[in-house]
Amino acid sequence: MKIIVTGKHLDMGDSLKDHVETSVKTMVDKYFGDVIEAHVNVDKVNHHFECELSFHVSKHFVVHTRSEDSDPYRCFNLAMEKMEKRTQKYRSRLRATKRHDNAVEKELSALTFVLNSEAEDSGTDDQPMIIAEMNSIVPTVSVSDAVMHLDLTEQPAMMFKNCNSGRMNVVYRRQDGNIGWIDPS
Repeated sequence: MKIIVTGKHLDMGDSLKDHVETSVKTMVDKYFGDVIEAHVNVDKVNHHFECELSFHVSKHFVVHTRSEDSDPYRCFNLAMEKMEKRTQKYRSRLRATKRHDNAVEKELSALTFVLNSEAEDSGTDDQPMIIAEMNSIVPTVSVSDAVMHLDLTEQPAMMFKNCNSGRMNVVYRRQDGNIGWIDPS
């Protein structure tokens, strides 16, 4: 497993790096068994610190969390506690996902692309522009697994092929904090 520890706008001392690496290794051994890669970013913003953790668990699955605090050690520990609570909730399903990813599975390849909003509609300037283009894999999973992915990755939405119906579905986080599910008929 590769652990990448970076610090922005601060000098990452050996003590903090050692603490981060030891904690990450302990957590990975306890919950995941093996992780492809782990990223830990600690950033000093004004008078507080922000810590982002990303564990590349399997082929197309990344668990992500973040925290803020006035102390870099406490900030990292808060992010680890948050990650641990979330992984405890889905522990058995994460191990099953890891085994499933090792098997041959069918996935759909999707291309996301940038739309030029000026070419479509040059009337208003208050509309946001789409600024990213990337290839994405659309996994074939159950609705409950899609909700688990949504919770663990902290993404606002996830498109997937429903393994029960074979149709494209979307789960998304609503403004009230609940999860919405779109299943077109």
